[in-house]
Amino acid sequence: MGRLPHVIFCSLMGVALMVSTGCDDGSSSNNRTLELEDPEFRQGLLFEKQHEPRRALECFLKVIDSRKGAAESHLEAGRMWLDLKDPLPAIYHFNQYIRLKPNSEQSLIVKQMIKTAEKLYAQQLPGRPFEPDEIGIADQSERVRKLQIDNDRLKREVTELSRANKTVINSPVAPMPTKGTDVKNQSTAARASSATTYTVLQNDTLSSISRKFFGTDKRSNDILKANSDKLKSPAALRPGMVLTIPQ
Repeated sequence: MGRLPHVIFCSLMGVALMVSTGCDDGSSSNNRTLELEDPEFRQGLLFEKQHEPRRALECFLKVIDSRKGAAESHLEAGRMWLDLKDPLPAIYHFNQYIRLKPNSEQSLIVKQMIKTAEKLYAQQLPGRPFEPDEIGIADQSERVRKLQIDNDRLKREVTELSRANKTVINSPVAPMPTKGTDVKNQSTAARASSATTYTVLQNDTLSSISRKFFGTDKRSNDILKANSDKLKSPAALRPGMVLTIPQ
């Protein structure tokens, strides 16, 4: 019987421990309930629905000042700062929420909101370097590629025009017919000697060559006829061919 008081004492201590533990487990939930029922918090939610972020922010900040561990108010305050395009305080309040409730269901969403606020802050920096997103990068790369193609094409055209001008300038002058020479033969010889030649480049066509020399592609057939000995059809045109350009 002497052990009975000791057994009763141990039993009472166990009950007391269970009761105290139960109170601790419910304290955080109780604090959250009290926070959500706070008049200032409710008023802040009302202003938020009415699209008045500044007035809503004032209410949530009052709850934060008056209550320790007001995680939900930190979350709402961060949202209001983000709506007001002020990312730095938004990042602070979002981080406070993560600190207070790291394992909450909304923690992943809040971390994403932190990234959004960081991007907004980077965009507001003066003289920031251009950092496009994935779609922007692809678009910029396509623009650069097209500009390079256009630049190469212009270089080729300038080179071809320069060669054509040199060929025209250096073309020999037809000699004057001499007495006693057949006029028809001399005329043919004169046309042959005064004919302009052109070396075919990559991507050249008879139409493009006609435009270079005559300003129109309607003389492509004339070029084909003038080179019938080496050019059976327009498809037979190859880079490096030396064509005779008719007058």
